Amino acid sequence: MKKTLLILSLPALLAGLWLLWPAPAKQSVTSSEPPKLPAVSAAKPAAATPDTTPQQLSVTEKIPEPVSDSFKLLASAYAAELELPPYSRPLSADDAHLLNPNRYIVQSVPLAGGASAAIVLPKYRFSYPEAVPVTLEITGLPVFDVNVQLVAEHDMQNSEQVEMQGTPQRYSATVPPDVNWNGSVEVRVSFSANGQTQVLKTGIEYYNPVATITGVSDSIGGGTDMQIPVQLEVKQAGFYRLRANLYTEQRQPLALLSATAKLDSGQQEITLRAFKAVLRNNSGPYILGSFVLEKRPAVPGELSRYGDSEKAEYALERFSLSQLSDEPWQPDEQERQRLQFLQQMAGQ
Repeated sequence: MKKTLLILSLPALLAGLWLLWPAPAKQSVTSSEPPKLPAVSAAKPAAATPDTTPQQLSVTEKIPEPVSDSFKLLASAYAAELELPPYSRPLSADDAHLLNPNRYIVQSVPLAGGASAAIVLPKYRFSYPEAVPVTLEITGLPVFDVNVQLVAEHDMQNSEQVEMQGTPQRYSATVPPDVNWNGSVEVRVSFSANGQTQVLKTGIEYYNPVATITGVSDSIGGGTDMQIPVQLEVKQAGFYRLRANLYTEQRQPLALLSATAKLDSGQQEITLRAFKAVLRNNSGPYILGSFVLEKRPAVPGELSRYGDSEKAEYALERFSLSQLSDEPWQPDEQERQRLQFLQQMAGQ
């Protein structure tokens, strides 16, 4: 009996491979959410035909050339990723989402008659006691009675409406802080146009900070890493992750640094590490900034909470790179197995 081997498309094949691989021992810092994988549809089985004679099938699998080439690219990219530790990743001017992790993305809403409107905010995540500045930009439509109101989504408590002032194209107002905001908050901007009231909505996050970065101590050398102790005042004990960007004195991006630690309340410390290779022979001075301080969920269903920093950035003194070793980074066993698998699929 002749059998035909069905070769799945590359996206479906990769989906199956990632589902079969064990969870990584190290935690990736470059992605807050794992990518959604394409669903693999189950093929409908062919109708069974009577056959009383046992048959032994001999099938030789051969990956098609385009699929093999794709695996070569995957293997090459993964091998390059394993050359550096996950806690210290290179950063470039093209990494806009990493350079500004708290950026609010403005989205324009089309209105009748070719007009448009957009809510503009300085950032996405705020910490108490920050006020929230809100701007409405209008194009092609005269509007009146422009107001803004914030609604806490966890209890649907509304702030007072604040009247927005400005020009026919741009209205602004600042909403005072509320100590009860803690989580997702909806921003509602209402206005009258052509005799009708319209409402635009967008979302932000507003938190009572669970911890605060209070300072950065002098860097020290340890093996292959420049170690940067970061001082914190912790209000809520728990498991924390700190991410920060390291820049040159001229504000050129060098590396995205991350560290995790279980912290008690009170004065605590998390140490960020910069692998020697990502420093690119630059001995400083440096700037450490773009902080994201997250208290991870302790139980399923619990939401992440966030901290803040007393300063947006901290200056770091010059550091002698000669005190660091040049040993290459060694990936763990699971990472090496994954690389070997990709290389095998690529025919290498």
